[in-house]
Amino acid sequence: MHAGTAEVRAAQQEYLLSSGQGIWLPAGIPYTVEVGADSVAFPIFPAAGTRAPNLDRPQRINLSNSWSEWLIYQFARSIGYLRGATSDTSLLDLVAGSRYATPKEEARPIEQVPLPPMPRSPEALTVAHSLLQRPDDPSETTDHARAVNISVRTLQLQFLQETGLPFIRWRTAVRVAASAALMDAGHEIGQAGRQVGFSTPAGFTRAFHTQTGMTPRQYKKARPVIPRHDDTLATDFSELMLPQLQPEAAPPEASPPSVPATQTWNRTNDFHVLVWLYRGAARVMVGERTRRLRRGDAIWLPAGVRNSITLSRGSLLLPLGSRHGTPETRLPRNLVQRFPDEAELYLLHTFVANYSLVRPTSHDPNRITHSFLKHATRTRAGAAEDLAGVTPVYKIIRAVRNNPADRRTLTRWAQVLNADARDLGRAFLATTGQSYVAWRSEVRMTEARRYLEEGVGVAQAARRLGYAHPSAFTTVFTRAHDMSPREYQRNGWQHTDEPLIIR
Repeated sequence: MHAGTAEVRAAQQEYLLSSGQGIWLPAGIPYTVEVGADSVAFPIFPAAGTRAPNLDRPQRINLSNSWSEWLIYQFARSIGYLRGATSDTSLLDLVAGSRYATPKEEARPIEQVPLPPMPRSPEALTVAHSLLQRPDDPSETTDHARAVNISVRTLQLQFLQETGLPFIRWRTAVRVAASAALMDAGHEIGQAGRQVGFSTPAGFTRAFHTQTGMTPRQYKKARPVIPRHDDTLATDFSELMLPQLQPEAAPPEASPPSVPATQTWNRTNDFHVLVWLYRGAARVMVGERTRRLRRGDAIWLPAGVRNSITLSRGSLLLPLGSRHGTPETRLPRNLVQRFPDEAELYLLHTFVANYSLVRPTSHDPNRITHSFLKHATRTRAGAAEDLAGVTPVYKIIRAVRNNPADRRTLTRWAQVLNADARDLGRAFLATTGQSYVAWRSEVRMTEARRYLEEGVGVAQAARRLGYAHPSAFTTVFTRAHDMSPREYQRNGWQHTDEPLIIR
């Protein structure tokens, strides 16, 4: 669970999960998952053919916030868009080292609600300590930024990059932890909510449930009251939460592996793709243009145009959605848009919902791409499709996509379409960023990888792609990928066979 709560039913039992918790479900056990509102859950599967730990029943996993990005990377790898294969050893060791899950019907101790991670920057840390002393501080983000002489944007980035939470969510997490500490000290539920800054009981209950997976009443009932040596109730938040501010160092084995640097293969798709840089930095090539993305940027990768992506260490680039279509006659100037930090949770939800079956029943997979296009261009989103059947370039693109084995040269296409060959060549370059010969080769290699991933043999793939002999196909493929087709089938890609994942 990245955020919020979920209920898993498996082996005739029910398991409640909250943020930072997961559950391992062995193969062969039927299960259902219900994810709560304002929640994000990632279904993570070992790669096809990976050994599975010898566990025959559900296993609960408790994780710190530091594991979040690595686990999202595991989900991203299962979709199959990243280059190469990686070991699942760390994921399996993580499961094997956890404990068996406890169904919700069995009593288990409820732990103290933890504080969110602390920022490191001096300015953000000053604001954090101020809010720990006064969680009910009603000051706006602007006021906090002004108090430490930095911009609102800088303060928000410091919290997001150093704690993994937007500033508003971090402050809410502090208020929830403080309210739990007050209830542990004997305060009534309503009093605890008011003291930490929640203006309504409903708002307090909703925030508490989102973070902990239980209502304040359920928490208070399950937790013992901490005995005090005086007759007064504790109201000094620094005193109440001091133990959490001085945590014991985590053992080395608790640290997650780092997200490695990676890249995608060169692709020429028959559909548009919207991708979003969740963490780190990326270099994206679209046609002959190179874009450098920073955290929060999203870029539209047009259909029919070659693209490739290179990610630095610790970076996560996530696809948000796709839609079928033909390329624009020219790339829009605002191909890159930036999403606000506050949109992170919604975008992660969209990523999961569009690439897995963990989604609302009313989910619209095209909502995010429609919204992006609406803001990225003033022209009508369907304008390119209106021209698709008219221009000679689009006719060539459609024909080759339908039959990659088509061997017609550009000169022959010019004769068929009653066009000047030189004009057609210039139009093709302007539309796709490549010459016709280079573009067709990229299309064939994109299709070749798909065939090989589906288990198609080398000889059959060569025939489908128009190569006279398998050796010719092998030579071209090896030159493009630095590995043979058979090596690619073994080590060039990674995905899961689990039908819950949509590729």
